[in-house]
Amino acid sequence: MRAFVSVLMLAAVSSCSAPPKMGKGTPPTNFCPGGPGCEKGNDGKFTVGIAARATSPTAWEQPRADFLKSIGDICPEGSPVGSDGLPHCAELIDDAWKDCGLDTLCPGAVGYTAPDADGSQGDGKLDWFFDCGRDRKCPGSAGYTAPDADGTEGNGKFDGFWLAGFGNNMPMWDVHDDTFARALVMTNGDVSIAIVSIDAVGLFNDDILKIRARVAKKMESPPDFILISSTHTHEGPDTMGQWGPRPVFIPERGVDDVWFDQVLIENAAQAVVDAATSAREAKVFSAVGHLGARTRETLRDSRDPQVIDDTVNVLKFTEKASGDVIGTLVNWGNHPEVLSDVNNRASSDFSWGIREAMEKGVFNEAGQLLTPGAGGTCVFLQGKVGGLMTPLGVNTVSVDGTMPRQRSYAKTRAVGDLVAGTALEALNGAQEITAPLLAFGHQPLQFRVENTSFQLVFINFSILKRRLIDFDKMKVISETNFPKVQSEVSKIQLGPVRFLGVPGELFPELGIGFDPAFAFGRDQINPMNPNPPDLSMAPAPPYLQEQLGGEINMVVGLSGDEVGYLVPPYDYKVHPTMPFAEEADGDHYEETNSLGPSTVPTLLEAAQKLMSWEPGL
Repeated sequence: MRAFVSVLMLAAVSSCSAPPKMGKGTPPTNFCPGGPGCEKGNDGKFTVGIAARATSPTAWEQPRADFLKSIGDICPEGSPVGSDGLPHCAELIDDAWKDCGLDTLCPGAVGYTAPDADGSQGDGKLDWFFDCGRDRKCPGSAGYTAPDADGTEGNGKFDGFWLAGFGNNMPMWDVHDDTFARALVMTNGDVSIAIVSIDAVGLFNDDILKIRARVAKKMESPPDFILISSTHTHEGPDTMGQWGPRPVFIPERGVDDVWFDQVLIENAAQAVVDAATSAREAKVFSAVGHLGARTRETLRDSRDPQVIDDTVNVLKFTEKASGDVIGTLVNWGNHPEVLSDVNNRASSDFSWGIREAMEKGVFNEAGQLLTPGAGGTCVFLQGKVGGLMTPLGVNTVSVDGTMPRQRSYAKTRAVGDLVAGTALEALNGAQEITAPLLAFGHQPLQFRVENTSFQLVFINFSILKRRLIDFDKMKVISETNFPKVQSEVSKIQLGPVRFLGVPGELFPELGIGFDPAFAFGRDQINPMNPNPPDLSMAPAPPYLQEQLGGEINMVVGLSGDEVGYLVPPYDYKVHPTMPFAEEADGDHYEETNSLGPSTVPTLLEAAQKLMSWEPGL
């Protein structure tokens, strides 16, 4: 097997069966079979291993409930309870960074009468969190023996986590469901490929390279290629940096770098090792399900044109000898943000609901099994989420026929049950892939950072830890000195199944086109839109999924990188006077969180070359 490490481009000579046939088209930078160190190919012996490693924080300080802004029924289940006996949630109150005392009231505020009797007002200490150390045990509490050995108790610093995906100042209270790194490792002869899904809002390409390098250190013969994708949960710890505390105008970096390196990156790499170690000779079955009429219960398109892909792709892997289920892979596109901006409990959002139902089955509130699970370990792969695909504002009906309230964990389960139920039903008619031949192509590429807001953050602040390529920060930006970032696009073949890994949040129309049927009963263009897209300028077919050329074609979003929204050029519009800092009229938020107008053309050029290449199998 060829040792694939993008950072070092190491190669190891393999020994296996007959060399592969010559492929068609121009090969990408890295490919297999036929590439350096992978001159031989598939021999028909197909093995699979799947493993999961939790990445949830295990030690952190907590915020005080009274300092969280939202109160009452708006808060999800399990939110912290304040001194008023009500649940509190969401971001910190506006006066949290002022030394107003534990009653939260500053002089001049409504209800303020006098300084706090306990002396907490004006004592020079931040009041909004329990400074008890990462073990969360304060002096006098049950189980307290001594201050934390790491010095986090009483240090005046919040040693906790910031949740990512919506705004700043969202401190984590506790963990609702473990976040995971889940790895699927497949081999066929001399070809070995890993697919890793990580519960994170996103990972930069620099982080992807670190995980691959960590795997290479752990394994004598690591997989030839490791595709790494984020589920894009908006309820997990910050993994990029931009969702940290914001005591003043400029936010601070929100990533706990020790946790990120020692837990997330380490466990993602170890999951690959575990999966490879546990691999068994296997069979693979494929199926495609459609949400159909229930699509509008799981997501909506918040930007014209209305284009929604209701497809739920699913693979099932079983041990060849016994028939025991090793696990499943589910691919579907939607933002995991049911819990929105009022949640303080770390979660993978609806991803946990999908995975639990796939593994254990769909149950009603009474605990009765309605749909048997597939068993094994489920890997959920994010799909096309740009545009913007969201569960917010849709009414989901649970398997009990009830409608969970918005921004609740009950709704995350209901969405998960719907998607998993669709996948499980599709598996009833699954077809075995009798020739699961493996191949991959991987193409590094560079994107220009044209977004002036991103330029400011990348160049002048330390919020985001990401390398700029061929750029001198000490010189002015010009065509000869323009900030660029390293990224990638990838293609995996598993028999008739194709995966396209794209480094961000792809608009569904780039994958499947503009058929009005994809609007699922809504107007494709809202007649009240003040700045509608001009569909006469939209790209013509074939679109990405058709170009992939498989019987089942999966787009894997946030794969190999997170570069933000991948906005089609025909509808890329910026504010006329404050480009990127403000959004243009007519739902053009996505442009403010994209690298720039050249990103999609650069990506499509690389992806189309990659898809036109056919490996020799």
